[in-house]
Amino acid sequence: MNDSKPIHVPVVIPPLPSPTGAPKKFLSLRTKFSLFVSLVIILVCSGLSGYLIQQETERMKASLVNTGTILVKTLSRVSTNRLIVQDVEYLNTMLDGALSAPEVVYALVTDANGHVLVSKSKGLLTDWGRSSRNADLPQLPDPNLLQSWLATAPPIPIAEPIFSILQTNPHNPVHLRPLSNGRRVLGAQSQIHETVYDLALPVYRPLTRSTTLELLSSETLESSSEPSTPFPSIIGVIQVGITTAPMQQALNDTVWHIGFITIGIILLGIALTIFLAGRIVTPLRRLARATEKIAAGNLDIAMTPETEDEVGQLTTSINQMARSLQQRETSIAHYVATITKQVTQLSTLHQTSLAITATLDVQRLLSTVLKNLQENLGFKRMMLILFDSPNRQAVISEVTGIPLDMELQIKGNMFSVQPDTLDEALLIQGQPVLAFHLDEVASQMNPLILSICRKIGVRSFVAAPLISHQHILGYLGGDKGEIACTQEDLDLLVTVTSHVAVALDNARAYQDLETLAQTLEQRVVERTQDLQTANERLLELDRLKSAFVSIVSHELRTPMTSIKGLVENMMDGLTGTMNERQTFYLGRIKHNIERLTRMINDLLDLSRIEAGRLELKRSTVNMGSLAREVVELFQPVAREQSLTLQARIDDALPLTQADRDKLVQVLTNLVNNALKFTESPGTITVTTTQWEEGWIQTCVADTGCGLSPEDQQTLFEPFYRTQSTTQKNAGAGLGLAISKSLIELHGGRIWVESTLGQGSRFCFLIPVFKISSDEVSAG
Repeated sequence: MNDSKPIHVPVVIPPLPSPTGAPKKFLSLRTKFSLFVSLVIILVCSGLSGYLIQQETERMKASLVNTGTILVKTLSRVSTNRLIVQDVEYLNTMLDGALSAPEVVYALVTDANGHVLVSKSKGLLTDWGRSSRNADLPQLPDPNLLQSWLATAPPIPIAEPIFSILQTNPHNPVHLRPLSNGRRVLGAQSQIHETVYDLALPVYRPLTRSTTLELLSSETLESSSEPSTPFPSIIGVIQVGITTAPMQQALNDTVWHIGFITIGIILLGIALTIFLAGRIVTPLRRLARATEKIAAGNLDIAMTPETEDEVGQLTTSINQMARSLQQRETSIAHYVATITKQVTQLSTLHQTSLAITATLDVQRLLSTVLKNLQENLGFKRMMLILFDSPNRQAVISEVTGIPLDMELQIKGNMFSVQPDTLDEALLIQGQPVLAFHLDEVASQMNPLILSICRKIGVRSFVAAPLISHQHILGYLGGDKGEIACTQEDLDLLVTVTSHVAVALDNARAYQDLETLAQTLEQRVVERTQDLQTANERLLELDRLKSAFVSIVSHELRTPMTSIKGLVENMMDGLTGTMNERQTFYLGRIKHNIERLTRMINDLLDLSRIEAGRLELKRSTVNMGSLAREVVELFQPVAREQSLTLQARIDDALPLTQADRDKLVQVLTNLVNNALKFTESPGTITVTTTQWEEGWIQTCVADTGCGLSPEDQQTLFEPFYRTQSTTQKNAGAGLGLAISKSLIELHGGRIWVESTLGQGSRFCFLIPVFKISSDEVSAG
């Protein structure tokens, strides 16, 4: 393996072209980050500024209204006694003091009749729906509003002032403008939009008597004590106008200040965002360019981490990744060389496998495999030796890589396997052998093999046993001429010999199998002829059996009928009076004759079924009526045995086309068996239901002895009697077999469900065939 630097072949994948063919434009990460954070800063600062301005506006409005409220309350308290005596001079001085406040634009005092006693204003009141009569005097607010309020004022004293906004018409705004003498007047030319709040509070006459001194010292006079009457009178109204102009000016200044501060914060935030984005994105750009070079195949990249944060950690990781990729590429180059060599070996193994599967001829197989190994694995000469383990003899089977005349001399030579030799290690112990020098192992070699090796010039060799299914078939050896063999050559040969051993074993097994197959084929032909002859004899015997059963059954029915008639005549008294014992014997004779007759009838039915001569005579059948008929037929027998026999029939069962007599025979057989195998007290239930659409199910359930699983498997076979059958209820064992055949002839099936010691349930299904209206009428 040389130490030369591996060649890097960069693979550049061009970017996909845009639909228009122009390079695809995109926003950089720095731009996206800056835009996003800047937008957040702008939205947050704008929202906070708007919130602060709104809060400040509400606070100023509340403060302005509160100031007017305090002012009008104060004026109301200090002007009570002056209003009583109508001290206009004092009231005028009082209003001058009120107008000294910058927020107050006018103030006036009105008596109880609505007449203005004193009025003061900082300017000219206009644009309120009526013109001024005297341009030098201030125009008062609309008196109609005051008169309306006085007319509806409640008699109970009012503690809080009532105020209204004079600026209510958006089409006729009220403005405040300065005059040349410094006073402010209301007009339409001002640039400051303002709103005037008109606050009014009634002044009530005190109920207690007031002295002259008290009337003169009105500045310190407070409200009198609790009124003695519940309805004090109004002596006047204090009315004050409060403007929002100073508040608006202060609010404008505040807005400008907040705006400047907000813009400054936004600009500072954007600047810090751009700076921070640069600090974050610039290292990432360097990392992106480095990764592009790594992706192109340039692994000689080393970047110095500038920080210890995540970016620095990512830089360190990329450096480690580049070093790991460089080491991996070096290892891959080494692996490629190794894999190339192994692919050559695997290709040889594949060709060997193909040669193995191509033929089953042993000599051709061995010759092909040895030539393939010699040509592809670097072996100059190869030798295959087969082993006869019972005789401990070995024979040289194949040799390749030597002249033909020498090959003919070597092939076929045999030698014995001696102890303490390489042959014993290979053929007895199954151990591979690696000989670096022939002279080192010459003392352990068989003389024949040693002489052959010296003759063909072997200096170093490897040998591996052929083992298949724990059986040693021989061994395979090879050398590389002047090149010494290595452990790798031995491992490869061991792998090859495992395939060769299996192929050799399969080829031998195939030859043995082919010989055995020829022998078996002859024996199969002979056995087939014997079986055919035996089958023909069995068919003939079966035909004779069926004919015999039919003939005997027919022949037995005639004498049995005669005997039954004679016995019935004797029991009827035609031969004279009989005693009780004679009647008992004749009854038993009649019972056995009827039993024998049933057995003969069953044999006849079975012979017809087996011969295929039994045909169904279909007619319209109502299974519910049929089941009730059979149950009524066996009621005397059930009462005689102290058993309960009952029927459960579904309503509206469909009619079907079936052989009524055959179904009666089946149901009779099932009920008769249930009566025979049920002890008193017991219950037999006959159920007929519509199982599914197109099927009628009839079941006979009893509480008898039940059946074992073994009996249930063979219960419907001819001549089978269960283990629970006694001599009392023994029969021919044909009833269930005949019933099964009859139900199957109808296209149905029959089965049993039973538990030993708990009873049995026999069920059969018959299909419902469509019946025409004519057949229903006939039925």
